[in-house]
Amino acid sequence: MLSTFKLFDMMVSVKDDAATKADVFWPTFVEFFFATKDWWVAICAEFDLTPAQGHALRVIDPDRPVPMSMLAEALLCDASNVTGIVDKLESRGLIARQGADHDRRVKQLAVTERGRRIRDQLVAAIMTPPPAVLSLPADVRTRLTDLIRALLADRGLNR
Repeated sequence: MLSTFKLFDMMVSVKDDAATKADVFWPTFVEFFFATKDWWVAICAEFDLTPAQGHALRVIDPDRPVPMSMLAEALLCDASNVTGIVDKLESRGLIARQGADHDRRVKQLAVTERGRRIRDQLVAAIMTPPPAVLSLPADVRTRLTDLIRALLADRGLNR
């Protein structure tokens, strides 16, 4: 399989000067995110979840039921796509649909006790760094943390 970064390398002749290294930052960062897909799929599989189900369970606050529309927004998809994800989580007893007090037409999603236990385990697995990250020197991890926090604080990643 051809990775994004290898494809980028094939398209651009990489020089060793600082400007060129800075120019490959973003494609390298994108490749990193694509590479995390296999990691995320494997973690979700440990709990017999699809990546979409794992993401949905992760983003629902167990202490605060949310409308399906809010879950759709968090998952960056249309509300109609959330139904199948919610159906599977509900059939496994991980979440429950509830009517909203303010409007009975609105379905709220609540994490069940079983769902809370699975969610806690899922979040713990996510927060356990993979060996490749753990093997980085502490100063490198600190610099990467500072960089990513700066990007997140800027929120300038919108088009």
